[in-house]
Amino acid sequence: MTKEELYAELEHMAPEMTPNERITEYLKGNEVDCIPYAFLAPDDALASIWGYSKGDLRRSFEARCAVIERKKKEYGFTGMSASMGLRGIGEAVGSVLKYPEYKSDYVDKYVVEDYSAIDFDELLDVRHNMILQKKLENGKRLMERFPEMSISTDVAGPITTASAIRPIELLLRDMRKNPEKLNALLQYSVDCSLEWIKVFMEETGSHSVGISDPVTSTDVLGYKYFAEYSRPYFDKLFSGIVQITGKKPSVHICGHTKKIWKDLQEIGVDNLSIDNCENMEEAKNAIGDSVFLSGNVPPVDVMLNGSIDDVIESVKITIGRAAESPCGFMLMTGCQVPIGTPKENMDAFVYAARKYGAGARKGKMPDGMKSTLN
Repeated sequence: MTKEELYAELEHMAPEMTPNERITEYLKGNEVDCIPYAFLAPDDALASIWGYSKGDLRRSFEARCAVIERKKKEYGFTGMSASMGLRGIGEAVGSVLKYPEYKSDYVDKYVVEDYSAIDFDELLDVRHNMILQKKLENGKRLMERFPEMSISTDVAGPITTASAIRPIELLLRDMRKNPEKLNALLQYSVDCSLEWIKVFMEETGSHSVGISDPVTSTDVLGYKYFAEYSRPYFDKLFSGIVQITGKKPSVHICGHTKKIWKDLQEIGVDNLSIDNCENMEEAKNAIGDSVFLSGNVPPVDVMLNGSIDDVIESVKITIGRAAESPCGFMLMTGCQVPIGTPKENMDAFVYAARKYGAGARKGKMPDGMKSTLN
C-alpha cells in the first residue's frame, strides 16, 4: 500500500468511539467499533514528527501541551503523565543524569559507587526534593491546562530503580558477593517509589500508576536471580501501590518475560504489556485467563524500519494471536515508539487496527479478522 492509498482509506474510516469509550465498553463485554489500541509511550516520536526535540518537551511546558493537544486531535488519545521514567528516583537521590537533545537520558554518575555513600534509613523527602517537586508542579500545571484529562504516574521496578542508583555490573556482582547490601538497596528503592506515589496521589487525586521494569527481564537476571532478588521486592512495590491507591498498577517489562509470567500472575498483576520478543499467543494461553494483555507490534523492526505493508501485516498477526485472550487484549507496540518512526507507519497501525480489529469483543476474534482466517 502506498502512502496515498493509506490516507485515502483512512478518510473513510473515522472511528465511531473515542479510545476511552472503546475500552470502557470492551471491558464490559460489549461489542466495540474496533479492538482497543494505543502506542506505548509515543510522545517523543510524535513530537519529532511535529517538529519538536526531546529536549523541547523537557524544557518547554508549551511544547509539551502542544503535543498533548495534537495527539488528542489526530488520534483521540487523552491522558497525561507525571512520569518518573526509569531513572527518576535515581536522580532524586543523587545520581547525575545527562539529557541528550534527541535521545534518552542516561546516568552519567551514580550516587552509590560505594555503599558508604548512602544512608538507607534516610527516606526520600518528596515534598522537599527539588527534582520531584518540579515533576509534581509540571503535572499539576497540566491538570490546570487540561482539566478534562486524567493524569497518571509511573515508577521503575525495584531492580531497575536500583540500577539508576548503582551501576548494573556492581548490582550483579552484589548478588553473589554482597547480598545484604543489595537487599537493603532494593528495599530502599521500593520505599522511595512508594513515597513518591503517596505524595503524587495526595497532590493530584490520581490513583493511576504504571510500573516499568526492564532489568527484571530474564535477559538481564535469569530466572534464579529474578526469584531471589527481584520478585520479593517487585511484590512489595506492587502490593504497596495497591495499598496506597486502592488500584492495581499496570506493568510493562521490556525483553523476555515468558519464564516469569506465572510469577507475575501470582503476585496479582492483571494488566501486562509484553515486548515483541515474546509470542502473544503463548501469553494468551499461559496467563490470559486472569491478565489483561497488551502488545506487541515490534517498535524498531516494524514501526521504525518497516514499510506501511509491514506494519499492517504485523498488526494483523498480533490481533490474530491475542484477540481471543479471555480477560481482554489491547493492540499496542511492544515497547516505546522510537524517535524517527515515520508518521505513515503510525497511521498504518491505526488503519490496520480499525480494519482487522473491527467488531471486537473481549475474548472473541474481531469480525474484521474473519475474512483473513477463511
